[in-house]
Amino acid sequence: MKKALAMILSLAMALSLAACGGGGGGGTSTPAPGGSSTPSAGTSTPDDGDDYYLEIRFSNVFQPTEWNYKASEKLAQMITEKTDGHIKVTYYGQNELDCYADSVSQAVNGANWMGLEEPSLFADYVGDAAMVIAPMLYSSTAEYNYVMDSDFVADLCDRLAAENIHILDTHYSFGFRSVVTNLDVTKPEDLNGHILRATSSALFTKTLEALGATPNAMSFTECLQAIQGGVVEGFEGSTSTLAGAGNPYELVKKVALTNHLIATRWLFMPEDLYQSIPTKWRDIIDECAYECGIWEQTSCREDEDTQKEMLAGQGVTWNEVDLDAFTAACEPVYDWICEEYGADPALRGKLVELINEYRANNG
Repeated sequence: MKKALAMILSLAMALSLAACGGGGGGGTSTPAPGGSSTPSAGTSTPDDGDDYYLEIRFSNVFQPTEWNYKASEKLAQMITEKTDGHIKVTYYGQNELDCYADSVSQAVNGANWMGLEEPSLFADYVGDAAMVIAPMLYSSTAEYNYVMDSDFVADLCDRLAAENIHILDTHYSFGFRSVVTNLDVTKPEDLNGHILRATSSALFTKTLEALGATPNAMSFTECLQAIQGGVVEGFEGSTSTLAGAGNPYELVKKVALTNHLIATRWLFMPEDLYQSIPTKWRDIIDECAYECGIWEQTSCREDEDTQKEMLAGQGVTWNEVDLDAFTAACEPVYDWICEEYGADPALRGKLVELINEYRANNG
């Protein structure tokens, strides 16, 4: 009797463990052809990968009209096709699943997960990450790419890996963010007393304060409703955002070219999950991640003139600003990054050196 009971308890425990395995706290696990199941993160797998199958959920906040959405959709399809379905990536945009800091937490907790978020959201784990997207730092995407391809960022990615965040690519950028309102803005004082929508990023909120405005954090869908209701008077964002979902250009018509932040996102997944994937499939993921990031940059650059022409036809205007005044106004943000995240104060100088190095070689 005791032996029979022990066997029943053993079977129950095995079934319980099987039910808990392979999900990674948020991913899905499905039987693979031939009866083998999806390995959990960290599981040792044959290097040829023929018996390895994995499903990954890929989430971010973007709308179908935005380049980050298009690049994400392209990436999910490309990885799934090029791995012959061994790595199946399903994309969820429009804030359908976890986004922003919650998305990063999914990776840290080891979910079968992929995300695309801006670098300062990794600063809760490695403080120096916020410095690479500090305000008024870059003047071109080429400068940004030069820094992203540097040993400095490679070291930063290694440190994030120790926190279970594997950075797949850093090139998912779509222009620069400027102030979009119905106000005449040429200097920081012009924004004093005016409320603008901010993202949930603490760095973005702090930067908007430095620019002179009062930030109100909310989703972009809420932002459009808030503009109509007089709750906020505009937002900071890129050309593609202004031309995108919901037709924001119908509500706000003036773009002050502050170019205060590069509009960029980093592609990531859990480090332990990444290391569990056989080399042949991991290499394909790496290739697809880089290709789609560069594709987004190129496509966005080629499309921007068309978008601006459309926006101008809708009555949108652009004006130059006192960049020196806005740059000076953003100085306290660098001190805040060091205080808030423990970032190395010397990093700003190193980043400026890299940018100046690029400018000297590409003048």
